[in-house]
Amino acid sequence: MDEGMVKKWKWITAFFLCISVLTASHLQETGKITVDVKKIVYSSEDLKLMRHVLREIFGSESKDKIAVSSEPINQELLTFVQVKPYYKGYLFTYDEAVPLIAVDHGLVVYTGYSKDTGKTISVYYEDDTTVTYGNVDSFSLLPYTSIERGSTIGKKEPGDLYIQVEKDGNILNLEETLSWMKEHMLP
Repeated sequence: MDEGMVKKWKWITAFFLCISVLTASHLQETGKITVDVKKIVYSSEDLKLMRHVLREIFGSESKDKIAVSSEPINQELLTFVQVKPYYKGYLFTYDEAVPLIAVDHGLVVYTGYSKDTGKTISVYYEDDTTVTYGNVDSFSLLPYTSIERGSTIGKKEPGDLYIQVEKDGNILNLEETLSWMKEHMLP
């Protein structure tokens, strides 16, 4: 199969997986099933299993890549002018547009709209960290899309960007969030 066809099948599979989760969630909300679908889909063990299954099905892009040095990732996110607590995370204010770039290999676990954080995207990384970006201006990924380190997740125009970092099931406080950002975004 050529690369274009493989990419189409990845999107089709991601679409059907997303529809399946949304349908199961709706059935749970209407009381037709008793399984807590959202808890299953968002638990880190199940995300690891789903990522492993998707890698088995689609394989990786190239197994011949060797990392020679660690390039800086998303340093622009460290150029915020103000930060304040909001909801379960923090609002970072930016004077210029910033790209949202994957800091590691991961899996997009949520894309959509939230009444608290607007246009939102959540990414589960292989190190058991989930990062949620809210008030995003644009993104083009579907849930359950596998992403590589350095790939573009979305874009934020000047203004407030919501960031929540969850590590090993615990939401990081401001000091821990800033430390995580520095650790993952500086060379």
